[in-house]
Amino acid sequence: MSLFFRRLLASAVLAVGLLPAAGTRLGAQSGTITGKVTDASTGRPLENVGVKAQSPGGPAYGAITAADGTYRIANLANAAYTITARLIGYESKAQVNIRPGQSANFALTQATTTLSQTVVTASRSRPEKALDAPAQISVISSERIESTPAVTVTDHLRNTPGVDINRGGIAQANVVARGFNNAFSGSMLMLQDYRFAGVPSLRVNVPFLFTGTNEDIDRMEVLLGPASALYGPNSSNGVLHVITKSPFNSQGTTISLDGGERSVIRAGVRTAQKINEKVAFKLSGEYMQGKDWEYTDRSEPVTFPTTSNVPAERRGQTNQRDYDLQRTTGEARLDVRPTEGMEAITTLG
Repeated sequence: MSLFFRRLLASAVLAVGLLPAAGTRLGAQSGTITGKVTDASTGRPLENVGVKAQSPGGPAYGAITAADGTYRIANLANAAYTITARLIGYESKAQVNIRPGQSANFALTQATTTLSQTVVTASRSRPEKALDAPAQISVISSERIESTPAVTVTDHLRNTPGVDINRGGIAQANVVARGFNNAFSGSMLMLQDYRFAGVPSLRVNVPFLFTGTNEDIDRMEVLLGPASALYGPNSSNGVLHVITKSPFNSQGTTISLDGGERSVIRAGVRTAQKINEKVAFKLSGEYMQGKDWEYTDRSEPVTFPTTSNVPAERRGQTNQRDYDLQRTTGEARLDVRPTEGMEAITTLG
């Protein structure tokens, strides 16, 4: 007998010998578990329920219920299984010691889902004005202002939600809320004691030109939201209101002296007196000096040209920049309370 026929005969004998074993394994994996899943309250069948069969130490088998709520898990070995039914919005249920050939039916109960708490605030259950509607207001207190040395009022607005500050030096700063920042911001309305604090001719805000002093600020309020538009032009992106101390409520004299890098020195003084129950006044002043960061523009000429559009006293002179910064500001305020509930405020700065 040739070698080819010997190998063929050996393969045939091996295949015949393996048939009983294969038949045994096929028979062992032919078990089936069936069942039905319904709603516990209504009794209606539940579709697309995930049903899983898991034996101890063995693999997991799964099935999905049909439109009538029935399922069938096939090719299971002869073992005890834990059958679990899961569906979003329902509590999961399980049955143990279910063997192939048996049924496992489920009646699932709807589950109550608790989401994160959301608080909605309203004034009353009736129509209200937009001015009375809840809005985001950030308040910088007098305690925080007194503990923070500042060159301008914008130094107190750091870390205020919804407010972005664009700094261009020691004193130059622009405040923007709910919008893009730029070099000359006028989209945010700035007030000091209920009067406009911007530059009317340019329609921009220059916080460095505020007449109020750091010692005289009682609090600062930042209003964001739709209600800010009711304050008038240039307030659609928010309102910054600087409120100074009333001479009726805050009397005495305060003197402060600050210093820092860039040769910054700031001195401030405030005094307030109450003449009687109807008249009070206050005086405040501040002096600040410093040396701003230097910048050399290579495109800028070293000397002024001699053209006619240059003033005669500057023609041919050296073009020099002055980086020294100084500011002197003062403010006087007179408060009169002629009757109870009425107050007149006069300010000169």
